[in-house]
Amino acid sequence: MAGTTSYPIAAGRYQGRSVMVTGGANGLGYAAAARTAAEGATVGIIDLKQDAVDDAVRRLRDQGHNAFGYVADVTDEEAVKASLADFHAKAGSLDVLVTMAGIFPWVEFSEMTQELWRQVVDVNLGGTFVCSHAAMPYMKSQEYGRIITVSSGTTMIGTPGQAAYIASKSGIIGLTRALAREGGAHGVTANCVLPGLMATDHVLSMRDDVDEFFAAVTSGQCVPRRGEPEDIADAVAYLGSEGSSFVTGQQLYVGGGDRFV
Repeated sequence: MAGTTSYPIAAGRYQGRSVMVTGGANGLGYAAAARTAAEGATVGIIDLKQDAVDDAVRRLRDQGHNAFGYVADVTDEEAVKASLADFHAKAGSLDVLVTMAGIFPWVEFSEMTQELWRQVVDVNLGGTFVCSHAAMPYMKSQEYGRIITVSSGTTMIGTPGQAAYIASKSGIIGLTRALAREGGAHGVTANCVLPGLMATDHVLSMRDDVDEFFAAVTSGQCVPRRGEPEDIADAVAYLGSEGSSFVTGQQLYVGGGDRFV
């Protein structure tokens, strides 16, 4: 499994706080859940597959963390609302939402169908809307909240075969700015993390030449190593903490400082 995604239990910034992570059963989402849980958060995970959710929750609980799992499609408003309501009841609050769930099929633009385009936009951008829309009332009523959306470093360039993905992830940046305006007066911040190329299990299995691919990418970075899920988790942990209360509407690119800086 890429990265360690295992942290010792330690008193930290998330004592008494609750964190819901969509797409939290594996990869970057699981790393974010494990990172915040390690600092004391009660963690909720939303993902599509029951076995993956059960396994993620078991791993977190085996590490001594307080975790709950939910099987839901982030485009299903009623399922998302029910999941957040149950988590709020069990945790006593909904302090942080991390919208990590997303899909990224590689399809050349000439081969892109409207059906696939709509699916990618609906899951990535639409799912971020559905989850943020469901979480905002809880956070406003508490006068406290952190919404952390997830875009992509690909929005800064143009990657062949990623038109729908890049369009949807660009939309997330704009939505995040709007959420920052909507929530600021109520103690709710909204910020967007833009991962660079990360060595998740999914990415590592996508190409036969993955080692050469990473070598080519990392050679152009200021920090010449592979990005790991824990790098994104640490960024999420900062943006979801009380220490980020005066940071909102921002984009944080986490990619080793490559061509974008």
